[in-house]
Amino acid sequence: MNNYILPSDYASSPTKNNAIDPNNNNHATSNNQNSYISNDNENNNNNFKTKHATKIGTKTKTKTNRITTIHSLRDLTPQELHPHATPTRHMVDPPPDTAPIYLVTCQTTAGPLHIAVHTSWAPHGARRFLHMVRTHYFSTKVAFMRCVRNFICQFGLAGDPSYNEEYKGKKNALPDDPNWLPEGPSHRTNELGVKRFAKGYFAYAGSGTNSRSNQLIVALGDNERLAGGSPWEVPWGEAVGKESFETLDRIYTGYGEKGPSQARLSREGSSEGVGRDFPELDYILSCDVVDSTENNHD
Repeated sequence: MNNYILPSDYASSPTKNNAIDPNNNNHATSNNQNSYISNDNENNNNNFKTKHATKIGTKTKTKTNRITTIHSLRDLTPQELHPHATPTRHMVDPPPDTAPIYLVTCQTTAGPLHIAVHTSWAPHGARRFLHMVRTHYFSTKVAFMRCVRNFICQFGLAGDPSYNEEYKGKKNALPDDPNWLPEGPSHRTNELGVKRFAKGYFAYAGSGTNSRSNQLIVALGDNERLAGGSPWEVPWGEAVGKESFETLDRIYTGYGEKGPSQARLSREGSSEGVGRDFPELDYILSCDVVDSTENNHD
């Protein structure tokens, strides 16, 4: 089922693998040509469904109560708000923030996760994620389903399978955003040793050109091969705040490639059966837009 595609700076090799391997750095892919209504009105709640939490089996994980220090964009450092290349993070300067920045806070079973969504970085990808947040998609209890230590974690299939319907079909697939990271084997690291895809970057899982739907990835460690040319891997935002990176470090990675399959989660969502079979799985419980530069501060 999982047709992983090697990073595009392996393009000369016809080999394909069937697992995420942090040493080979295979791409996370989506089997489904899931979709999104590209002309959605982000402020239109016609698709609103009542927030709910899905029971996930005999060892139900609940939100961890941890102190949150970020409540608005004012709580971010200048580097977090408008990042630029440094000797330790960001291989190159990200695109300038000529469009709004949004602060999204997600509550997870591993702790709070704050995400700075930069719509200038990848406009289509950023708007898709914001749409999912505003329609309470993540309140269905979304599993961190395929997580490899110090590599990436894939997530996005809804805890209530009916929420996936909006994203199915090629007609609703997202067009690719231009990749602002330098591509190819010669740009895996820069002259300072900074790797291309930084820990905390958020992007989409995909399976080819214009294939982005509702499955996403977050980097659990700096990675030199992601976004090496595959169009779906352009970052649209990043984790901000110390507690967010602590949360990334707490996400359970013990199942690795042997967690619940995409097919099972697509069919069952975060069911009791999934909870029984994978009791250590972590989940997103909710996500909310808490601030934006549209609120007249920068």
